[in-house]
Amino acid sequence: MSNLAQELQLIDQFVLQNNKEGAVGLIFDLIVKSAEAKNFTEAEAFRKKLFEVDPLALSEIVRSAEIIEEKRAESIDPGHRKIWANLYAALRNDEANALYYAMQERTYEVNEIVFKQGEQNANLYFINQGQLKTIYHQADREIFLKYLKAGDMAGQDTFFCNTVCTTSLVTLTRVHATYIEKSVLSKWQTECPSLEKLLVTYFSKFRMVEELLKSKNLDRRAQKRVKLQGYIMIQLLDETGRLLGKTIKGEMVDVSRGGLSFILRISKKETALLLLGRKLSLQFNVSLKAADLLLGRRLSMQFLLPGEETQQKINISGTVVSVRSHPFDDYSMHIKFDQEVGLDQFRSLNL
Repeated sequence: MSNLAQELQLIDQFVLQNNKEGAVGLIFDLIVKSAEAKNFTEAEAFRKKLFEVDPLALSEIVRSAEIIEEKRAESIDPGHRKIWANLYAALRNDEANALYYAMQERTYEVNEIVFKQGEQNANLYFINQGQLKTIYHQADREIFLKYLKAGDMAGQDTFFCNTVCTTSLVTLTRVHATYIEKSVLSKWQTECPSLEKLLVTYFSKFRMVEELLKSKNLDRRAQKRVKLQGYIMIQLLDETGRLLGKTIKGEMVDVSRGGLSFILRISKKETALLLLGRKLSLQFNVSLKAADLLLGRRLSMQFLLPGEETQQKINISGTVVSVRSHPFDDYSMHIKFDQEVGLDQFRSLNL
């Protein structure tokens, strides 16, 4: 019989004899041995057993957690920690461990797209080696925005906000990166609730995508917006453009030549996020005087511009490019139109 098997058998005997002190001491020793051997799964299993045997052994419970986190921190790759020294300096051991052990590795070859403008990206990237470029496509032009290298990160705009990519990220050399998936944020809410806020604070020190675009006179929101009051009727579209499900009623916010936004009341955040990237059918009423504002792109809508004399019903399709939460279960949906609509087309529509 191995030493471990003997120790586990002795723990069981102590439990049967109601010798909690003896059992706790042996379990604590096993936690320390497992953590020092970098077998953290086993260490956590023994710590769970410690809770079961004596939930009041607070000193051993707290100290064992500290030991596991200390040994995990010591196991973080030294090269990775050196590249991201400023980031890890702002984190406690448990926060650093939660971040590092949530990371996955990925290698990209030359001229490979990491994420693409107009598409969804659910990852936050940490560049450990290599060079990349951030680019913005406008019509048939490819506009360079920024170089990225080891120690730079990418994807924070879509990772911390619910929106599609405003730019594309393309490799210039072979790139080695680590990344975390957006789904880890929900796990951190219970296991390490301070970490998301710390990361947001850290990344706020760097120039965001919108600032880069403005510095190149490429403000993606440069089109004039008009505030609206009224309702919009929304319905999902499948890949072929066929209507799906029931019609949903939203409240208009504003409209521009390229798109519009509206408010939906949704009780669950997960439900709201399911609309990101979906194609919608929209119906709305618009006055002829405001028709030139709607040279948009994809989404079928129906909304009303108040205060105008003549109104016509508009059916148009578009894509949800951003979902933002507001108080009281309100979510604003930001839509990019698929097809341009000219003034003559507005005049030909019936109420």
